[in-house]
Parts: sequence; C-alpha cells; structure tokens
Amino acid sequence: MAWGISNFCKLVCFSVLLPVAGIANAQTPANTSPAQPPRFLVYFDEFSANLSDEAKATIADAAKRARDTGAKTLVVQARASATGRPETNKFLAQTRSSIVADQLEDDGVARTMIRQEPIGQTGSSDPSVYNRRVDIILER
Repeated sequence: MAWGISNFCKLVCFSVLLPVAGIANAQTPANTSPAQPPRFLVYFDEFSANLSDEAKATIADAAKRARDTGAKTLVVQARASATGRPETNKFLAQTRSSIVADQLEDDGVARTMIRQEPIGQTGSSDPSVYNRRVDIILER
C-alpha cells in the first residue's frame, strides 16, 4: 500500500486529534495538555530546510502565542530522518533550527528568547515526515 506523506500526516494528525495547518508541512499546536508547554511542529521535505507557506504560518502562530501567553523561552528542537549520513543530518538539523529561529525573529520574537537545540538524526532509515521536523516549545 503506497501512502504519500500527506496521507500519512493526515492519518497521524487525525488519529490524535491534531489540527492540520495545510497539507503535510505544519500543524499547530501539537499538544493541548495544560501540564505540558505548547508545542508547534514544522515539517520539512526530505533533505530540505526550506520553509513552506504552511510552515511560515505555524511559526507565526507560535510567535503570536508566545507573545499572548508571556512565554519566557522558545525552544527550537530540530530533527532529521535517518536517511543519509549522520554528519549530514546533524548539519541539516542545525540548518533547520537556524531557519526557524530566524523566522521567529522576523515574526517579532527577541533572539534572546530563542534557544536552539539541533538534535540531528532521529528514528530509523524510514524517511517519514515525523522525523523531518522542528518542534517549537513555549516555556513559561
């Protein structure tokens, strides 16, 4: 059975009741539990650090929510799938982290509030969209 990234994301998003912002590139927020800080997920194409329009909208939503809730820190955790070499994926995660941090700053978040945590390669050799993401976590 051939599942495209869009179908996979829809299945995952709807199965855990996550709102989807666009096709498979971004969603807002990833959790709604009051015990956990708000988390926004930004998805990327394989081997890419380019932001889609949906990703930019998610980042803008995170910036707005940070302002509205008085978040003290925005943690930017970047991941890459295990496709390719670990060194390359670490660099890709660092690049994704920087791109998202730059966009947060463009959307009005002070650079001093942003903490980047490029995680690098996660998961197996499955290049699914879940492993090609940046999590933006709002801490109070």
